[in-house]
Amino acid sequence: MARMIPPNISFSCSSPGERLLFSRFRDDPATSNWIVLHSLGIAEHPVRREGEIDFVVLVPDEGILCLEVKAGQVARENGVWKYGKEPFTDKSSVGPFRQASEGMHAIRKQVAQVNPGLGRLLFFSGVFFTLIDFEETSPEWHAWQYADRSMLSRHPVSECCLRMLRKAHDHIRSVPSAKWYDPLKSRPTELQLKELVKILRGDFEYFISPRVELEEAERRIARFTEEQYSALDVLEENPRVVFKGPAGTGKTLLAIEAASRAINRKKRTLFVCYNRLLGHWLSKQVKSSGDNYELLEVGTLHQFLLRLSGMAATDSESPDFWTQELPAKVIERALEDIIKAPQFDYLVVDEAQDLVTEEYLDVMDLLLEGGLSGGNWAFFGDFERQAIYIRRERDGITDVPSILRKRSPFHFSFPLRNNCRNTEPIAIGLEIACGLDPGYSRILEDSMAGEIEVHFYRNADEQEHLLEQSLHGLGNVFLPNEIIVLSTREDSSSVASRLSARKKGLDLRPLRQEAMDTKCTAFTTIHAFKGLESPAVILTDVEKLGGDKASALIYVGMSRARFKLVMLLHENCRDDYMRVVQEGFLAKKRKEEDHGRSRTKSAKP
Repeated sequence: MARMIPPNISFSCSSPGERLLFSRFRDDPATSNWIVLHSLGIAEHPVRREGEIDFVVLVPDEGILCLEVKAGQVARENGVWKYGKEPFTDKSSVGPFRQASEGMHAIRKQVAQVNPGLGRLLFFSGVFFTLIDFEETSPEWHAWQYADRSMLSRHPVSECCLRMLRKAHDHIRSVPSAKWYDPLKSRPTELQLKELVKILRGDFEYFISPRVELEEAERRIARFTEEQYSALDVLEENPRVVFKGPAGTGKTLLAIEAASRAINRKKRTLFVCYNRLLGHWLSKQVKSSGDNYELLEVGTLHQFLLRLSGMAATDSESPDFWTQELPAKVIERALEDIIKAPQFDYLVVDEAQDLVTEEYLDVMDLLLEGGLSGGNWAFFGDFERQAIYIRRERDGITDVPSILRKRSPFHFSFPLRNNCRNTEPIAIGLEIACGLDPGYSRILEDSMAGEIEVHFYRNADEQEHLLEQSLHGLGNVFLPNEIIVLSTREDSSSVASRLSARKKGLDLRPLRQEAMDTKCTAFTTIHAFKGLESPAVILTDVEKLGGDKASALIYVGMSRARFKLVMLLHENCRDDYMRVVQEGFLAKKRKEEDHGRSRTKSAKP
């Protein structure tokens, strides 16, 4: 049984003759040490732009036989060949013997260029007429240079090929000009035939480098996010819109675009968010996006309110200072005409789920021309899972959008359900692990390049070791500043802080607003990184999964990762994690099944 390359004949092969010979070569016991290449393409054909040899048969101690296969009827008239039932034409058609010969000379030339020593081997050509008896003689071919239906019915395919090769040896030996021929050296060894296979149809495998795959995915995500800009078309006809959607649906980038469009229309615009790092990043993004930047006030709401209030603040201020005293002071100064009100024609709020409180809305209402009920604004928020700052119990908040409805009964709500940030494994992991319901309508980046790794640690030393391993592993694909380490703890007590102090050669630093463009790997809290994203995220110091606050933190942390997510969980979380994943998977499966049933039902007449 010959070694067939490829091992199975392609479904696209429509020639019954080639199919017949393929099985004969494969099943003939006498061909056990032969190698047979089927359908070998010839890119550099001596006559045509490209060609093909139906079979190249490599026989140890004999030679290389290039075969042309004709399975149907053949005819020749006035020197013109035709095959099957095609009509004769004036256009010359190449005969099968010439086809085989030209292909043979082409591959022999190619082999000799790669390895001149192999060029002395015997290469010859022949034709198989598998379904007809061919009895023609001509000076254009040797009488032994073909096999027909009768021969194949009486003899194994191995005998037919060996007959051609042995006759070819006798013929070449008798040709005076064939000085290259040697009775011994022109007969290939098994080692030489293996070398021939490498030249003619060698195995290879080229991987897309992880870095290239990452860069391509980055470009796709940028394109997907731009496609989301069409959602902003609703602002043309609706002056007040709430854009709501889970993490990864492009809310922040849509907010940037909304603010850019507003200042391009010469609107005095206030663009605020909650997180300080996000506010710094937003300022840079909008400033670089176009002209009229002087019309824009951008940053965190708290920074803006501090400037308006004239108050000073320290890091030790109580929560009530930010949520109660600060907005009250701004309103007081506005009513006393110390500061101008209103100041803005347009309002854009990102991270709205953390800023929609009665106190903050009072300030926004005062500063916006027409107020919240009659002015122009766009709020962007994840009102399902990301409100990790508002103390709902104390504030009595159960439904954030309903607060806006009270302030502005006639605003439009626009859902965002397409994930354009995360790769498919991470987006699905979010849906399952965090019980995201409803889930994403579509995951635009559906490559499987991204993934989630989960590791469990038993103590601080073990977590440090896992973090160090994860950093080294990610460093093989990602640049240092494409990796962020997020923690549920403050920087000073995080595992990343301990590791950076112990490993002096490890360039791992706290993330600071003034150093967001650093080239090193940074670490910070999940809270501080909210609203931002990174190609790779390592989630650390996770000791609890249950409860609203812990679940919201995990959701925020997981959703920051675009391509790679590593989660370091305490061993105490193992059972909860497995339960959450299992329950989430079953819930997702039931939802998909219900969706399939509803689609089937609606499709019935």
